[in-house]
Amino acid sequence: MKKLPQFLFRLIILQAVLITLSYLSHQLGSVTNSLLLYLPLVLGILYIHWFGPKILPVIFINGITTMMIWGVTKFPLKMVILTTHEAAVALTSWLLYTQISENKNFQPFTNTNNFLRFVLLGIVIPICINSVYVYHYGFVKGDMDKVSLFWLSDFITIFPIAICLLYFIQPLKIAEQWTLKFNIPKVTKQAYLELSFVCIGFIILSVLFPFDKYWFIYGIGATFFALRWGFEVAIILNVIIFMLSYLLPLFDFASSLLITQGSTQYFSVHLGMSTMMFVSALVGRVVSDLSETERNLKEQKSKAELMNAELEQKNQELDRFVYSVSHDLSAPLKSIKGLVNISKIEPQQTHIYIDKIDKSVNRLEEFIEEVLDYSRANRNTIQYEKIELGSIIHDINSKFEFLEGFDKIEFNINLETTVITSDRLLIRVALNNLLSNAIKYQKKYKEHKPTITVHAYEVNGMQLIEVSDNGEGIREEYQDKLFNMFFRGTASSSGSGLGLYIAKEAIGRLGGKITMSSKWGSGSSFTIHLPGVK
Repeated sequence: MKKLPQFLFRLIILQAVLITLSYLSHQLGSVTNSLLLYLPLVLGILYIHWFGPKILPVIFINGITTMMIWGVTKFPLKMVILTTHEAAVALTSWLLYTQISENKNFQPFTNTNNFLRFVLLGIVIPICINSVYVYHYGFVKGDMDKVSLFWLSDFITIFPIAICLLYFIQPLKIAEQWTLKFNIPKVTKQAYLELSFVCIGFIILSVLFPFDKYWFIYGIGATFFALRWGFEVAIILNVIIFMLSYLLPLFDFASSLLITQGSTQYFSVHLGMSTMMFVSALVGRVVSDLSETERNLKEQKSKAELMNAELEQKNQELDRFVYSVSHDLSAPLKSIKGLVNISKIEPQQTHIYIDKIDKSVNRLEEFIEEVLDYSRANRNTIQYEKIELGSIIHDINSKFEFLEGFDKIEFNINLETTVITSDRLLIRVALNNLLSNAIKYQKKYKEHKPTITVHAYEVNGMQLIEVSDNGEGIREEYQDKLFNMFFRGTASSSGSGLGLYIAKEAIGRLGGKITMSSKWGSGSSFTIHLPGVK
C-alpha cells in the first residue's frame, strides 16, 4: 500500500483538528451561562493566513460536519449556504487583508498601522459577515440582541487567539506553505516572572469574585502590563485572560471552585471585555513601536557619533596631510634650487651638486609615489582575484634593488600559502611599504648581516603574511604611534612617515589588520592579517 502524499496527510490532520474543535464547541455550548464559543471560526482564519486559500475545502467540509454534529440531517439550499459561514469568514479575512490592502507578505503586527488594519479587515469585517449567517440561524430567529451577543462572542474568541498565534507562528516563505515557524517571544526573565504572578492573581480573582461584576480588573491588569512590557506581553496576557475567564469555568473541575460558572451573557460585560482586550493590545503595540523607535534613534545616534568622530579624525589627518605634503614637497625643491645656485657659483664642483640634486629628486619622487599610493588605496574599487605571493614579492624587490645596501640583504621567502584571494593593488601597496621599511632601516655597520624574512601561512581561516627583519627595531615608546600619519619611528628616518599609515589603510579596506612586534636594536616583525575569501 502506497503512503499518502505528505500534503494530503497534513490536510487530514488539519481537518481532524477542525472537526475536533467543532465537537468541543458544541459540547461547550450546552454549559449553563457559557459564552457561545465557536473555536473553528478562529482556526479557519489561522489556517487561511498560514496556508492560503488552498485550505478552503477543508474549512468548508468542516462547516458541513458542524451542521451534522448539531443534528442537521437534511441539507436544503438554505442549509447548504449556511454551511459556508466558516469558509466565508476565512476567505473575507484573507482577501481584505492580504489582497485588497496589498499586504502580500503577511506581517500584520510589525507596527500600529498594520495591527489596526488587520483588526479591521482581518477580524471585525469578517465577523460582521458571519453575523449575517447568525441572523438566519433557526435558534436566533432574527433577534438583533442575540446577533450582537454572538458578534461580541466571536470577537472575544478570535481576537486574542488569532493575534497571538499569528504573531508567534508564521508560515515559512516557500512555494508550498505547509510548514510553520515559531517566533520565540522576546520577553525578559523579569517580564515572565511578573506575568506568572499576575496569572496567579487572576486565578485567585476568578475564585473570589464573580466575573460579571469585576471583569474590568482583568482589562486594567492587561493594559498596565501592556504599558510596562509592550505588545508581546499584552497579547499573551489577553490569551491567559480568555482562558481563565471564558474557558476554565466551562469545566466541572474548575466550575465547582468559582463563585460564578463561566462568563455571563450580559451584553455590557462582553462589550467591555472586548474593548479592554483591544485597548490593551493597541497600547502594547504603541509602546513596542515607541520602544523600537527609541532603539533605532539610539542606534542612529551612536552611528552619527561614530561617523562624527571618524570625520573629525579624517579632518585632523587631512590638516596634517596638507601641512606635511606642502613641507615634504617644498623641502626637496628648495634643496634643488639651492644646489643649482651653488653650482653656478662653483662650476668646478657641479658633479657633486648633481649627485645631491639626484638624491633630492629621488626623495621627491618617492614621496609623490607614496601620496599616489595613499590616493589609490583609499579610492579604488576593491577587486578580488587570485594573487601569487612569490611573484608580487619579486616584483616589489626588483624595484628596490638599487637602494643602498640592498645587495647585502639575505632574503628568506617561506610561503606555506603561495596564493591568496585579495585585491592586487592594496596587497602590493601594503607589502611595498613593509618591505621598503625593512630594507631602509637595516643596521649600518660592517659586521651586521642583514636578513629579511617573508612568511605566508594560514591560521583558523585567516591569511597571514609576516615580514620580519633584524634591523634597527623601534623604541617601545614609539610603537603605539607607529601607524599614525607622518610619524617617523627612528631618528635616522628619511621617509615621509606615510608608509605604515598607507599600509594600515590598505589592509583595513580589505577587512584585515596589521600587527607589529619590535625590540629596539634587534629588529621588527609586521604581520598582515587578512580574512579568508572563497
